[in-house]
Amino acid sequence: MVIINQFKSIAVVSTAFLLSIPSVSVYGQNGTKQEDTSTIDAGTLACRYLFKLDDSEKQATMAYYHGFISGKKNESIVDVARLGNVSDRVIDHCIDNPNDSLLTVFEQYRKN
Repeated sequence: MVIINQFKSIAVVSTAFLLSIPSVSVYGQNGTKQEDTSTIDAGTLACRYLFKLDDSEKQATMAYYHGFISGKKNESIVDVARLGNVSDRVIDHCIDNPNDSLLTVFEQYRKN
């Protein structure tokens, strides 16, 4: 039951992220600010994007990418502790490499 509730929380946060997209600034792969749009290519966002967000937006973005990767891998079980560790590693990587693709970094640390 705990896993289901945590999964529901991730789903709610991901939905909130998707609904808030038009109101946030978007930063491309090269880190330059792009025009606000109603569509975003999640594959082109640079790591620096994370550090331009407030805490709730950052959590929603992290949940979105975890959900995106889980969907690509056809995973239906959420290991919250493991994903928390991956999130920490992604943030550490992005601090040192702000121009790296956020999606590529998530894919790198979610390989296992």
